Amino acid sequence: MENLRKIYCVDIGNTRTHCALVAFDGSAYSVLESSDFPSAGFAEIFAGRRLFESSGAEALSWCSVVPARSAEFDRAARAGGCRAMRLTHENSPIEIDMKNPAQLGHDRIAGAVGAAIFFEPPYISVDMGTAVTVDLVDSRGRYAGGAIAPGMHAFANYLAERAAQLPSINPAEADFDLVVGRDTVEAMYVGCAKGFCKLADGIISDIEREYFPRGDIASKTVFTGGSVDLLPKKWLAGRKIESNLSALGLARSYILNEEKQ
Repeated sequence: MENLRKIYCVDIGNTRTHCALVAFDGSAYSVLESSDFPSAGFAEIFAGRRLFESSGAEALSWCSVVPARSAEFDRAARAGGCRAMRLTHENSPIEIDMKNPAQLGHDRIAGAVGAAIFFEPPYISVDMGTAVTVDLVDSRGRYAGGAIAPGMHAFANYLAERAAQLPSINPAEADFDLVVGRDTVEAMYVGCAKGFCKLADGIISDIEREYFPRGDIASKTVFTGGSVDLLPKKWLAGRKIESNLSALGLARSYILNEEKQ
């Protein structure tokens, strides 16, 4: 298609960096390809493998939550000479209604912008990575705030790392029907896997009572992040999952910022 625009999107996280080539045909966004890399040394990978040049994209849209990695990647992007936009609170295409917008993680902005592809406001985006973040866009389309809690890896690994007699567990293998564990592993499944899901549900339920008077929050919440695959399958059933949410938000942010100029 002659009008198909391609944006290479990079979301630099604490441990992993998610990259995706996103296409925009004038009305809809789609992910053509995606890949993940370690965040440590990603700038060298980006330059050495010529990820942007080989993608065929017209521009680069990126964000980062790691200041040191941001500086490294910014130098690599500039050296490559690509047209680039870094998403921040200053160029966010949605209004940020927070006490200190500069403190808001740029990946959270990307997720909130990406979720607008699927929902009319109000809606929620939930990113389950190193931390789990729950982000609300209110009925006026403003980023209104959210919540931050330890991620699934922290829940699953903390006890095994700190308690000599407790083993490592895989939360994806948990039996979500368990109420009490009949051995140590089952007890850890109940406490870690099921407890983590209940924590997320509790935060979302509180937001629903305050901002979703029609009780339709389940149909207006999208989940993303590297830890989603660790969660109990029964808990995930029926929930909207989009692994490329931040990339879609980065591409949409680029297009919307360009339209303002």
